[in-house]
Amino acid sequence: MPTMTQTLAVNFPRARVWPLLGDVEQVIACMPGASLTKPREGDRIFGQMRVKLGPIAAAFAGEGTLTMDEATHTGVIHGQGTDPKNNSRAKADVTFAVLEDGPGTRIDLTVDFTLTGVLAQFSRGAIVQEIANRLTAEFARNLEAKLAATAPVAEEKAAASSEAVAAPAAEPAKELNAGNLLWVMLKDWLRKLFSSPLPSGERVARRAGEGDARGGASGKSATPSP
Repeated sequence: MPTMTQTLAVNFPRARVWPLLGDVEQVIACMPGASLTKPREGDRIFGQMRVKLGPIAAAFAGEGTLTMDEATHTGVIHGQGTDPKNNSRAKADVTFAVLEDGPGTRIDLTVDFTLTGVLAQFSRGAIVQEIANRLTAEFARNLEAKLAATAPVAEEKAAASSEAVAAPAAEPAKELNAGNLLWVMLKDWLRKLFSSPLPSGERVARRAGEGDARGGASGKSATPSP
């Protein structure tokens, strides 16, 4: 089972981040392509993940469990899902630790996953790692935005005791367009390729080649016409 490690930083204290991570509805809203299919039942979570990779579109539906240990500020997520249309299956085990990092919070994740079926070709090598890097960064941005829009716990309790406010309806989850991520990866790779300096040996060879070309051109122009 392939393993990946990810780290994300959030500019809010752990006392604010930890409770939000236990709110499945809020966390799912921060994950591109993810949505809940039914209410949570204890530790059990029911949802789906929609993925698009070029012409391939998949919707993994399944269930998982979430357990959190407040004493150690760690948690474990087990999940699996299937996409009958593409005969694809996904399974993942995620362990995470929520650590204080100065005034902010650092979340360390270890992900063990298995992907079979049509999308299995994208579960190996640098492609899946780069996609995971970008998804982690997007999740961190969404999580920060969610925290910024959420009042501290004390303020929430005061507001709840004075007035009951209906929660806004959740927006439909957009599918994860991994094809766009791959295109961004390609552009980044090309930009790095053409912006990086040439090794000294290649620079010498290139200058020598340019000198030979100029010499050949000048010698040709100096030859008298018959």
